[in-house]
Amino acid sequence: MNIFAILVIYNCKIEEAKTLNSLLENYAKNPEAFRNFKLIIYDNSLIEQKICLPIPFEYEYVHDRNNKGLAVAYNYALTKAIAGCYGWLLLLDQDASLSEDFIDNLSYDLYSLKKDNTVVAVVPKMRYKKTFFSPAKDLFGGIIRPIDMLHKGICAFKVFATGSGSAIKVSFLQSIGGFNELYWLDCLDRWLFSTINNMGGKVYVSDSIVDHELSILNYDKFMDEQRYYNILKYEAIFMKSFHSKADNYLYYLRLLKRTVNLFITVKNKRYSLMTLRHLKNTLLPA
Repeated sequence: MNIFAILVIYNCKIEEAKTLNSLLENYAKNPEAFRNFKLIIYDNSLIEQKICLPIPFEYEYVHDRNNKGLAVAYNYALTKAIAGCYGWLLLLDQDASLSEDFIDNLSYDLYSLKKDNTVVAVVPKMRYKKTFFSPAKDLFGGIIRPIDMLHKGICAFKVFATGSGSAIKVSFLQSIGGFNELYWLDCLDRWLFSTINNMGGKVYVSDSIVDHELSILNYDKFMDEQRYYNILKYEAIFMKSFHSKADNYLYYLRLLKRTVNLFITVKNKRYSLMTLRHLKNTLLPA
């Protein structure tokens, strides 16, 4: 099954991108899995890079110093995938350590699903250290809870999954007009899987496990204040656009709980204050 992949990097040396090195390990184990595979390395860094690392499969390097985020990069890749008649678009970022059989497993899963028109996304199991966080059940009030990590196959419930590592059917992306560039960076995956759920699409969970650095699971190490401000902003836009008033009331309570948790568990207390200020502004808009 043909796979068009996009790896988005930012302020990262290409040869140090965990995801790219993982793909090279996948190729070393099974080159045959890359027979119908192409990769775009979409570099949002300020300075253009030269690729010194030998890449044994088909790839293209694109540099965009304006850093317009994920959605623009994904839409660029989608256009290329459509032009090349690829069936699936694989979304990747720089911080994922793919299992060495990831592409092999994905190719097998996509082949087994080729007659099932209901499945529009194939997702791996994502973890940070020993904590699994994706895929998850999409519950009332925007609450997400990780599914049983022994689960494999089509989900019979609404699913949220992290965008990185997800393979999305190109024809489905065409049908929804591509990626919503309003969610240029944060909440893009929330938008994508909510759209899949709302349109009756099915999500298939594979056996593959991906280790991934996730900012919201370690504020002290991975988060910065500008990024958190952006998360809060687009989280609120998403909740108001896709959820009911009752859901949003529960979201406000969750923000209050998060304020307390961040104050207790994170060294930088400004994250707690930012959350409280955001909650106040959301409840009492100027």
